[in-house]
Amino acid sequence: MSERIVITGAGVISPLGAGIEEFERGLYAGLSGVRPSTLFGEQTITAEVPDFKPQQWLGNKGIRMLDRSARLLCVAAYMALSGSDLLHAEGTEGDPGLGMVCGTMFGGLHSITSFDWSGLEDGPNYVNPMEFPNTVINSPAGQAAIRYKLRGINSTVCAALTSGLYAMNCAAEFLRFGRARILLAGGVDELCEESVLGFRKSGAISPSGCPRPFSKDRDGAVLGEGAAMLVVESAETAAARGAKPLVEVSGFGCAHDAESITSFRLRAEGATAAIEDALETAGIAPDRIGCIVSSASGSRAGDEMEARALQNIFKDRLSQIPVCAPKAALGETMGASGALAALVGVLALGKQSAPPTSGFTGSETTLRLAASPQPFEGEYALVNAFGCDGNNASLVLRKWSE
Repeated sequence: MSERIVITGAGVISPLGAGIEEFERGLYAGLSGVRPSTLFGEQTITAEVPDFKPQQWLGNKGIRMLDRSARLLCVAAYMALSGSDLLHAEGTEGDPGLGMVCGTMFGGLHSITSFDWSGLEDGPNYVNPMEFPNTVINSPAGQAAIRYKLRGINSTVCAALTSGLYAMNCAAEFLRFGRARILLAGGVDELCEESVLGFRKSGAISPSGCPRPFSKDRDGAVLGEGAAMLVVESAETAAARGAKPLVEVSGFGCAHDAESITSFRLRAEGATAAIEDALETAGIAPDRIGCIVSSASGSRAGDEMEARALQNIFKDRLSQIPVCAPKAALGETMGASGALAALVGVLALGKQSAPPTSGFTGSETTLRLAASPQPFEGEYALVNAFGCDGNNASLVLRKWSE
């Protein structure tokens, strides 16, 4: 139960591009993936994966039956597996110790609604049975497991905006209990008409089309998409196969404090408790945190809640800790957001520098955000994922040391 769990690799496809190098380059340059949409027309502002053509990674075989979510996840999984020398050759049976834990908010939402609408319009006898597999929320993870012969655990976690971080913790727990040897853990969500319309009707979308986390004039989030898969294993397994750990998964905390399905609890009891639990399980005091990867998306209430939770934990020291808000560049990527934030934490610890918050011009809080990278010295990073449905999760990552 005390085995050290580490991250040894990752794959990512995001509004900032594909692959860790391109993601890191765009992130630290302060670039933004928020732009007029090519999927829904230029009048709609989103943070979509630009010019997404999965064939360059997946080839043409079997791709026709994969919807957008499955394609995004399969690309991220391919990058993570190939970069970690874990891909299995054609004709082999795969590895029963290699599996996946995927977080998602909606799964293949467009596939679900299209299939259901076809049944209502044309009748159940006329729906295409080949499209049914994409209508279950664990379809992207299942498709990735089939494609890459992941014969171990295959779990899907659905916890709204916190799904990606919950998936990271589930993977760590599976490994500690000996249920798996190596796991891909992370999250995925797609942009589709249904998700854009739903968020717009909820009032969560920025009318200005400009996400400004923690800014005084913030007016909402911009919806994004993407997938990030991190290679998670025990330090012992990593050493045995010659893999170099990047960071250690040191602590995790979660709490639920919902008042409704669409509003943040401004008193921040749940968010505060999640951070406290993460620090406690990591065995550290708040003053050991070197940087914070924020969940802030530009939401009026959500950003206020997180700022209050951070103030509750770090008190007077808060203004000294570098903070970054990656959703300013990536948009609100829903179930993928926690995994993308965890990857930001991995990069920040490796570089000992918190990335800039894209487009930052000022904050109404005392949080130390910046439009340029912020160097720091510290072993630990705090990664937050807080949702409007009351789900709150925090992860503590530690820079690897023997």
